[in-house]
Amino acid sequence: MFSRLQTLLWLVFGYTYPAYECFKTLEKNKPEMEQLLFWCQYWIIVAMLTIFERIEDTFILWLPLYSEAKLAIFIYLWHPKTKARI
Repeated sequence: MFSRLQTLLWLVFGYTYPAYECFKTLEKNKPEMEQLLFWCQYWIIVAMLTIFERIEDTFILWLPLYSEAKLAIFIYLWHPKTKARI
């Protein structure tokens, strides 16, 4: 059950919410370049983490708190207080 909850949290906080925010940015008449750049960087980083995770699957999944760390990284990447740090 905990695994399903983690997967749901990843989907919501790692993909769904950022996709919604990215969509809102793109729907504006004149989207800000800074916001577009931010979301492009976010999706590139998420893609790189996903590819790395798939390649190193057998080595990293046994790490304690890996799932929680991955969720924290996703939230860190899009949180308003950390947006300027990417």
